[in-house]
Amino acid sequence: MLNPVKKVASGMFYVTDIFRKTDKRVKAEVSLLLILCMLALVTASWEEIAHNQFTGKMEQQTTAYLDDTLHKAGAAFLIARALNATISVMQSFTMTPFISELSPGEILDPINDLVERFSLVMLAVTVSIGIQKLLMEIGVSVDMTWVILSALFFVLVSLFVQTRISKHRLRLLAYKLLLFVLLVRFAIPVTGLIGSSISATFLAEERDAATQAIEESKKKISELTAKQVASSPNDSLDKLKQDSEEIVSQIIKLITLFLFETILFPLLVLWGLIKLSGAIFYSPVSLKSAQPSKA
Repeated sequence: MLNPVKKVASGMFYVTDIFRKTDKRVKAEVSLLLILCMLALVTASWEEIAHNQFTGKMEQQTTAYLDDTLHKAGAAFLIARALNATISVMQSFTMTPFISELSPGEILDPINDLVERFSLVMLAVTVSIGIQKLLMEIGVSVDMTWVILSALFFVLVSLFVQTRISKHRLRLLAYKLLLFVLLVRFAIPVTGLIGSSISATFLAEERDAATQAIEESKKKISELTAKQVASSPNDSLDKLKQDSEEIVSQIIKLITLFLFETILFPLLVLWGLIKLSGAIFYSPVSLKSAQPSKA
């Protein structure tokens, strides 16, 4: 009979042998799967890989959202230029200096400066939307097949590398390549989908209301004639002050909404996608798992 020590040693050897055989089988299956994926990528075109019914709908919705936002930004830009022209006309009105402390030009001059800055903001917004559309077109059209093939090859090689550090470096490189492909292909469409939902739920109504309020205030200012200013300067100045305050508040609201929707929000979504993808992709090959365990 075997003594207890030999029995335990025999059992441990048996278990280790099972794990070793299982590990080899898993490696063989994963290797076969990776090779099949690589062959499929070689035989298929990028159009077949990256374009399907789901991605097509996503691109259409994102394009429609960007076009709609660009249209509204352009409309706001035109309103700002029209308001600037109206203010320039009002600033040409004159009144007797001792009747009131302020003239129409003095009241409207700060608004004119704000409108000029608003025009620059809307120009930046339209450029941001144009850049997003360009990036989406690049992500759709650029062939990423060889980048994906390289990533799969690095994963395949890492299965047969002995040291943990080498495994970690190869897999980390592969995951970075895959993350690059996902971001280039899907970052802008995903941002557009999320942005369209956020805009429809929270931003669109306030943006339209602010634009309409500016239009109404501009109309009231434009209806004020030089004769009315001369005949009733105090009442005219009071109306100008009220309309000016309304225009200032609504312009600031529009600047906030457009900057958040077209610049800040896409950057936040991109940052979130990078963090989420990093947590998913990098966790299997973290530096802790790559370091050899201490005895």
